[in-house]
Amino acid sequence: MPPEGDILETNDNRIKLSAILDSGKLGIQPGKLTGNLSVPQSKSLAHRALIMAFLCGDLSLAVIEEKYVSEDIDATRQALEKLLRAMESSDHSSEPIEIDCRESGSTLRFLIPLVAVLGVPTRFIGRGRLPKRPIKEYENVFRGSGAEMIYEGEPGDSLPLLVKGKMQSGEYALPGNVSSQYISGLLMALSKAEGASRIRLTTELESLPYVNMTIAVMKEFGVEVVSEEGAFFLPGISKPERKMKLVVEADYSQAAFWLVANYLGSAVCLMNLPKKTAQGDRAIESLISGLMHAGNSRTEDGSQRVFEMDARDVPDLVPVFAVAAAATDCETHIVHAERLALKESDRLASTAQMLEVLGCDVKVRPDGMTIRGRAIVPGKSVFSGGTVDTHNDHRLVMASAVAAVCADAPIWIQEPKAVEKSYPAFFEDYLDVGGSIYGINVG
Repeated sequence: MPPEGDILETNDNRIKLSAILDSGKLGIQPGKLTGNLSVPQSKSLAHRALIMAFLCGDLSLAVIEEKYVSEDIDATRQALEKLLRAMESSDHSSEPIEIDCRESGSTLRFLIPLVAVLGVPTRFIGRGRLPKRPIKEYENVFRGSGAEMIYEGEPGDSLPLLVKGKMQSGEYALPGNVSSQYISGLLMALSKAEGASRIRLTTELESLPYVNMTIAVMKEFGVEVVSEEGAFFLPGISKPERKMKLVVEADYSQAAFWLVANYLGSAVCLMNLPKKTAQGDRAIESLISGLMHAGNSRTEDGSQRVFEMDARDVPDLVPVFAVAAAATDCETHIVHAERLALKESDRLASTAQMLEVLGCDVKVRPDGMTIRGRAIVPGKSVFSGGTVDTHNDHRLVMASAVAAVCADAPIWIQEPKAVEKSYPAFFEDYLDVGGSIYGINVG
């Protein structure tokens, strides 16, 4: 496919890059990436740190550099600023305030129990797929809690949602095989309630690393959570308190894109990754190592080895890991990925669609997908060029850009501006490590 406009190859093209992102379509010229980068601060940690800082009465306790403030983090920050103003008002328990969660599921699920514990009547609204994303697990939690949820939209929609009343401390039950954000949201909110609370799990817990991350952040703000068998206990003695600022660490879920680019033959040095972290997405390192081992050997009968990725604890890694799997001489089974259907896009379907456009062998199953990869051979490409419909999903945009490292022709990416949801400077960083981007009508 011929270029449609100028190629941006240096970091002197910021204005043109902005115009390309606004145009709704962006092309990546195939080629390896080389250079040093600092990845954004962790979005998952930033949500949690901001909420705990809010509970201490000072949002500035959570230090997030402005250039790393994504759409999701800005949604949480602005919501908390509005809540602070409401709490300072003498009539905060009367007329509801309105919080726009934009497209951030974390903002919505974390703040629903928070406003309930605080007793601030709040109407939640959102955009994109967010009004369709589930929050029903909170319905059972709210029964008898002192707070209530009132759906104000179309039947089946989660938003608009009115939360009113005041949630009391106590014992609450939640399934563990749904989004861990329910558990994290309740833990942070109930740390402000009077008295002890327990969150009891009715099924096995998935996404444990995210709950552990929440507990680690809460500890930084003076709140101890006791992990019990099948439950989490808040003694209710310590309340959120901190004097020193907390700098949010770099994000392994964003580093994963560059680490996969390196797996495909690039040489990007990530300067700021923490050596110790509670981030579950650090698993990308061991996943890549295991994938490499599987790709470098064959079974006794000469057929491809099988590598299994369990997505239960690391669902955000699936789109970019799928790119790595497609470039490996093995058969990869991605399992326990059912919940990907409820992300910004149906990520099982959209990731498979991306790989199919790029000439890969992929089959979707109800709980995941199977990818029959092919080896990277020097001088040859793994992926075909083509146009990827990203369904306005930030992780699909970035995964598609990474695939261009081993493509035989430009990869065109629809809705590239979706990166603003989590990694606003992604394409600037892509240019900084030698990437080439085609502009559309910007010459």
